[in-house]
Amino acid sequence: MDPPERRRHRRLGAVYDISCRKMGPGGSESYGGCTLDVSSGGLYFEARADVFKAGDLLRVELSIQPTPGLFEFGGKIAGFAKVLRASNIIDSAVETGPSADRYGIAVEFCRPPRLCT
Repeated sequence: MDPPERRRHRRLGAVYDISCRKMGPGGSESYGGCTLDVSSGGLYFEARADVFKAGDLLRVELSIQPTPGLFEFGGKIAGFAKVLRASNIIDSAVETGPSADRYGIAVEFCRPPRLCT
């Protein structure tokens, strides 16, 4: 028997390109990555930079490819999010320890992201 779902928002296993930067002093550099799952409350993405720490405030922008019947023309969705956790990703198929250049970052949206015009 599966345990009951405790999450408030249903997750969608979706892969989108993501760009983000830290807000505040020293936040001018942009970092890229790729989402692993997305919900209306936040997202989890993979990045190659070990610069994100719990509590960081980010501006995130997702590039959505055109999808017939869902998002016909594609576009970008952007918003602000708080980092909940960041850690090395372990790839058990390739190695047994943490990867030196793959990090998983979980963020919670401060408010729902919006379509960029």
